[in-house]
Amino acid sequence: MLKRQLSSTPRSMMRLLGLCGCVMVGGTVTSQANAVSSNLDYVLTELSRQHNNASSLIKSARQPVASLALSSQLVSQSSNLNNNDSNVLERLSAVASNTVSKFSQTGVASWYGRQFHGKKTASGDIFDQNGLTAAHRSLPMNCYVKVTNKSNGKSVVVKINDRGPFSGSRVMDLSYGAAKQIGLTNTGTGNVVIERVAGPN
Repeated sequence: MLKRQLSSTPRSMMRLLGLCGCVMVGGTVTSQANAVSSNLDYVLTELSRQHNNASSLIKSARQPVASLALSSQLVSQSSNLNNNDSNVLERLSAVASNTVSKFSQTGVASWYGRQFHGKKTASGDIFDQNGLTAAHRSLPMNCYVKVTNKSNGKSVVVKINDRGPFSGSRVMDLSYGAAKQIGLTNTGTGNVVIERVAGPN
């Protein structure tokens, strides 16, 4: 009779009985009641703990992806890196701006006029040979500089709106109008001092 009952017992129950230390001897089940009770309590406690852990994982998995991403330490570290990069860029920009504001250069300037009149400059402006503009290799577009002819002391303030000159050792190409104001149109070239200024006045 007992054998028939055991044969109908689910396999999971048989495994549980094995965990509890139950032993089949001569068709009878022998075990110590206290040990069985203790093992059953342990098994049930362990199953309950695993169930709770699984529930916590499921709840976490159900959080919105954006929420999980925003709470990630990697995102926090990335945000800090971005802030640091921004601070570095701000400092570099300040240093560059300060350097340009103190710009001063001495060299040979020339001028250009009729052959480029009405054509587009590197800045996008239309070149006016009678305007007060100039071409320079590296100064920022649309900044203003004062150009002084060293031979006569005459000065003119021009806006940088083009790139050049790209030949010889010249440092600047003035528009015809600017070159005329400092007396360079007849000689074609002249030694000048270039200084950065805040504006056209």
